[in-house]
Amino acid sequence: MFVTTVTIGLVLVVVLMLFNIVLSKLSSKDRYILYMPGVVLFATGLILFIVATIGDKIVITGLGLGGWGIACMFAAAIDFTVTSIVDTYTHS
Repeated sequence: MFVTTVTIGLVLVVVLMLFNIVLSKLSSKDRYILYMPGVVLFATGLILFIVATIGDKIVITGLGLGGWGIACMFAAAIDFTVTSIVDTYTHS
């Protein structure tokens, strides 16, 4: 379970970073838009984690909803960190 959660989290990080690269090329004026995919993924992770604690055990591709929630929150945390470092570098 742990390896599956980390693998899904890393895949989500890569997808989110590629999406942020495309988004940064398309929008040059409003820089706060870069943080929105991470916010959406973090909120999705929280919702999945809460649903996993309340409801029955639902398994998607060998991982429960709680694992998916943790993977989403992990990916969002890495994305926030990298995006803020890159955004700070481009503004300085």
